[in-house]
Amino acid sequence: MYILNWNPEQNLIEASFGGFVTNAEAEVFAEEFREVLLDLGDNRFEAVIDFAMVPRMEDKVLDSIKETRETALFAGANCITFVARNEDETASLVDERLQQVLEGKERYVAYSRAA
Repeated sequence: MYILNWNPEQNLIEASFGGFVTNAEAEVFAEEFREVLLDLGDNRFEAVIDFAMVPRMEDKVLDSIKETRETALFAGANCITFVARNEDETASLVDERLQQVLEGKERYVAYSRAA
């Protein structure tokens, strides 16, 4: 399950996942996320994608979330913050996207540090 919200006061898209996430659910999320981006038009925004409370996800869910990140960057996101489940997952994500992190386009934090 997930919650997707647009906060116009902060120009922030907030996405939060919880429980077991299926591939089908991730596809629906990605489509809804694209619809929010279309509604924003040329507005500058940031995004937070929080999957720290996901104990399990099907095999293609993380790929779908990563594609959503790319879509947001292409649409003009100033910065995208991922809240990962643990330090190891955060380190892996940072390693994959070190250049974007150094440029300030992406941030990755572990749930234990986000609190």
